Amino acid sequence: MRRIRIEELSLEAFSPFGTYLNPLDCGPALGARDDQEPVRFYPDRILLLFEHSNIVSISPLVLEPREPVVSVTEIHTHTEEAIGGFTRDVVFHVGPAGNTEPDPGLFRAFRLPAGWWVRIRRGVWHHAPFVVGSEATVGIVVLPPATYTSDCHVVELEEGIAIEK
Repeated sequence: MRRIRIEELSLEAFSPFGTYLNPLDCGPALGARDDQEPVRFYPDRILLLFEHSNIVSISPLVLEPREPVVSVTEIHTHTEEAIGGFTRDVVFHVGPAGNTEPDPGLFRAFRLPAGWWVRIRRGVWHHAPFVVGSEATVGIVVLPPATYTSDCHVVELEEGIAIEK
């Protein structure tokens, strides 16, 4: 079985696949004089490109603990995807955009800390994350409605890929 190691999110490591957001470290708040304001608003920190829709769907995603082995992957050719807001840390895989079939030898795995978000570019291979630890987590997937039926190419891998620390 092929194996990939978990990487920490960084601009350099993740930029080929998308962007990420730590909501506790995202620059100055709109209109706030300082970080002591009781309400601080940080607009437009993740922007998504939806080629065929101007409607956004917020879809809860529950992840039960399971063995971190990638056996399936998918791409969206016309839309980007955001996932995040999980109550626990998760790990997820990505593979480079530009191929109509995945190259598992180029897959990478990243840790997404609880509460953080990632934006996955169009054409980047990915699939549901794996929760870290022994308790379930819940998060959010942001896509146009019914993307899973209209812009989702799913591939089952011939050999699983184990995600390791």
